[in-house]
Amino acid sequence: MCDLITWPWPRKLLTLPFAIRIGLCLLCFPCCMAIYLLPSLPTAGNGVILTLPMGLASWLFSKRGACSCFFSYLAIELLYHIIFLPGTVWTPLHIYAMLLIICVLFLEGSALVSLRHLLDEEETARQKAEQGEQQTHLAYEQQRQLNQLKNQFILNVNHELRTPLLAIYGYLEMLHCCIQEGGYLDKAMLAGFLEKALSYCEQLRLLVNNVLDTMAIGNDKGELTLEPTSLLQTVCETLASFSEEPQIARVHVSCSEHITVQANAQCLRHILYNLLSNAFKYTPSETRITIGVREYLPAREKVCIWIQDQGPGIPPDEVPLLFGQFVRLQRDLGGPVRGTGLGLYISKHLAEVMGGQIWVESSGIPGEGSRFCFTLPRALNPAMALPTASSSYHYNAGSFGARAGL
Repeated sequence: MCDLITWPWPRKLLTLPFAIRIGLCLLCFPCCMAIYLLPSLPTAGNGVILTLPMGLASWLFSKRGACSCFFSYLAIELLYHIIFLPGTVWTPLHIYAMLLIICVLFLEGSALVSLRHLLDEEETARQKAEQGEQQTHLAYEQQRQLNQLKNQFILNVNHELRTPLLAIYGYLEMLHCCIQEGGYLDKAMLAGFLEKALSYCEQLRLLVNNVLDTMAIGNDKGELTLEPTSLLQTVCETLASFSEEPQIARVHVSCSEHITVQANAQCLRHILYNLLSNAFKYTPSETRITIGVREYLPAREKVCIWIQDQGPGIPPDEVPLLFGQFVRLQRDLGGPVRGTGLGLYISKHLAEVMGGQIWVESSGIPGEGSRFCFTLPRALNPAMALPTASSSYHYNAGSFGARAGL
């Protein structure tokens, strides 16, 4: 019997639907009882035929099947003698044969039920072992990825810190040498050195703030003070931070001054800064960067802000990973473009905390660029609704001038 169980078909019987298994038992039992009870058949009175339904029921339904088959046999045997053999005296030989069949069926059912129980326990233990192995492998893979991210983060932060630190050190060293050697620096040159040093200090400050913001994301409760915020004014304030970028003259903004969102102004500026910073990093200097706004259909209860560049784009297989912690594109790991892989992660968290979401649209084809979009709830003020014909604006020397039709 154990050799039979190792064959694939007995185990496959257990995977059959319940209706098919119960149908097999209901078909097998009456057929075998008919062969056993009908005297015209050559196997009449041979109790061996009854082992087939007992074995099938015990295997398919364990204890319930064995008990049902056993008591059904006793009931049919008694009813047969009461109905078809009334007044017949049960001889000792007849009683002995019946008891022998009962014992055989009981032993067969018990053996198969025990075997089924052992096999079920073995299967359960095997599945638990496989699950434990999978969980161990998954935990190991997660730990390996975390270690890889940690190492990559340390390398990125180290590179990010070294660049502005070396620049600041260089400018300060030149100033120190000029003072010690009695050299002369005119006001313009001195102001230029100090301005450059302060600019690199600002880069350091932003880097440290990004790292601290990332650490705080795992500890905060996601509670921010949201209030009606002018979207155009916030975009203006953010673009003013990039006044020294050579591409700033090619930034085009299509946004009505009446659009107001329910947001935290500082967090909104943070998101815009991160997205614009990436656009300036990856977009060639002669191409356009566009900032646009549209209603977020179908609910129209949110506003979608998007930033379109004409850079190299993002490979489709890396898009799902883009907003992860410490994630950078493969092409940038050894390239000249610096970054820690935290800006988009922080932007995603801030957008979700303010009741919106963020995503990217990119074909990955160089020149077609990428479009980063994020949504925010519209301010609950009917007067602030989106106009049917929005005006367009063009950034110029730190201010916005209306230019219709762009």
